[in-house]
Amino acid sequence: MNFEEMRNQIALLKQKLDHQEIVNDHLLRETMRARVTAINKTKIFSFVCAAFCILLYPLLSMSGALGNAFVIATCVMMLFCSFATYYIHRPVDRMNLMTEDLATVAKVMAKFRRQYNQWLYYVTPSLFIPWLAWVVYEFAWKNAPDGMNHWLMALPLLVGAVIGLLIGYYMHRNTVNAAQKIIDQIEEGK
Repeated sequence: MNFEEMRNQIALLKQKLDHQEIVNDHLLRETMRARVTAINKTKIFSFVCAAFCILLYPLLSMSGALGNAFVIATCVMMLFCSFATYYIHRPVDRMNLMTEDLATVAKVMAKFRRQYNQWLYYVTPSLFIPWLAWVVYEFAWKNAPDGMNHWLMALPLLVGAVIGLLIGYYMHRNTVNAAQKIIDQIEEGK
């Protein structure tokens, strides 16, 4: 009788453990889904900003505030950045977090994180510094009113660039941290 009772208790314990593993896996995947949603918000915000620039800069060109070459170069840069954002986010968007195996999710998130960091450290400076120099030239030197101090005209542009860089870096850190948290969570669950 004791042997039969122990067998029933072991079966009950095994059933509870199986249920707990299912619940833990489901909670893990729901948390990952929430973090991917946060990552996708950054992508959408980037697309909205690019669309705003692509619409705004031609209007500034028509008003005579900016040269046509600068407007075209800025719009091309925004399109390039949008396509790169799409390319980097595409593997994350294609994943089904509820059915994908965790090793694949960790691999995709590690690649995503690496590409995001490479973009920040290599591409951003090589695009942003020449573009900022051109902006300062267009606004503060080329289109400056007579008698106006060029550096005084450049100061608001540089302050705006610093503010924009800080906002961009904050968004970058949030996105990379969300990807890293997904990776850490998967490694803890193993």
